[in-house]
Amino acid sequence: MRRGAGSQTRTDAGACSAAEGEVMTQTAPVADQAPSGKPSFCDSDGPSQEAIAAFYDGMKPFWHPVLSEADLPEHKIVRVELLGIGIALARLNGQVVALRDLCRHFQARLSLGEVIDLDGLQHVMCPYHGWSYGSDGHCKRIPQLLEGRKIPPNARVDSYKVAIRYGLIWVCLDDEPKFDIPDYPEWGDDTFRTVVMKEEQPSKTSSIRMIMGTLDDTHFPWVHQGILGSRDEPAAPDHKVWREGQYLVLQYDVEQPPNLATTDMSAEGADKVEKIALRYTDYVGMPNVIRLVKDSDAGRYVVWLATCPSAYNRTTNFWAFSRNYDMNPGRDSIYEEFSAHVRSQDKPVIESQRPWLLPPFWTQIELPLGPADKPLMEFQRWLEELGIVSGI
Repeated sequence: MRRGAGSQTRTDAGACSAAEGEVMTQTAPVADQAPSGKPSFCDSDGPSQEAIAAFYDGMKPFWHPVLSEADLPEHKIVRVELLGIGIALARLNGQVVALRDLCRHFQARLSLGEVIDLDGLQHVMCPYHGWSYGSDGHCKRIPQLLEGRKIPPNARVDSYKVAIRYGLIWVCLDDEPKFDIPDYPEWGDDTFRTVVMKEEQPSKTSSIRMIMGTLDDTHFPWVHQGILGSRDEPAAPDHKVWREGQYLVLQYDVEQPPNLATTDMSAEGADKVEKIALRYTDYVGMPNVIRLVKDSDAGRYVVWLATCPSAYNRTTNFWAFSRNYDMNPGRDSIYEEFSAHVRSQDKPVIESQRPWLLPPFWTQIELPLGPADKPLMEFQRWLEELGIVSGI
């Protein structure tokens, strides 16, 4: 795997620009001032077109999961959206192909069409006038073309890079992805049970807020009281944060109540234990995938989330949960129900956040507090370096 330059750029507590107990602020002027002189919170207004375009451009050179591979049958075309662009997915000649979901003729959706055989090869045929496209996006047949005339060279649609990993179809809109698809070593490992959780509807939030919400551990006592924390003990753990290739890595020790995500609840007396000592090691595969690793005496529990930024304010989430204890397959549904419950607690809170796009530090719209929010601040710092967070 490509790791990039500077494989160990460490930023432990105290190295961050926000010292302990200080609010993260910048000296740059505050943009979008309310009449009172305080930053506007943009409660109902959407982001500017410039901010949306910058977000899309910043996210473009990365791999994004767009669909479960099982949801793309043979001889069918499925429409997905990525960064505001409609994409037609199809299996052509043994490979998954991603084409811009429009016909070069009169802009009808190719995803409404058919997969056809043409000269021994499969093509995508537009439903409007029968124009047919190969896996490279070039039009190979125009039924109305007069005999002797050649197909115009600009009769083509964009085609995108495709990869299959972890049961998902991944698409990159750029010719040269900045990073590889992040690792998920527990996937396919026979020593782990892995449960996939499918969300029926996209989340009404941006993908980077989804990742930030999953990375944020200081909300545990408030949103997940009695499951991941206690409001009687709200103190933030001692975070260690560093960069490792394409990953932002976070590590800390904490105690949590006994439950399916902390220990083997099928073991005798597990529910009698008051607290479980855990070590979290979180890996953010920049900028859109996170893997939370929870190690305890019982074994390892992993939360994996890959996000698809369908649009700036709509995110399709792909969840998986792996464990190397309580290996009975008959209990998988209990783990899925538990994970869905925890997710249901997060969902309304994250969807309520405004602005839709994460505001840059210089706006001072949000007030992250060091050292508790250090992991989130380092995540945002990297997003700003990548040009993903630039405006509101």
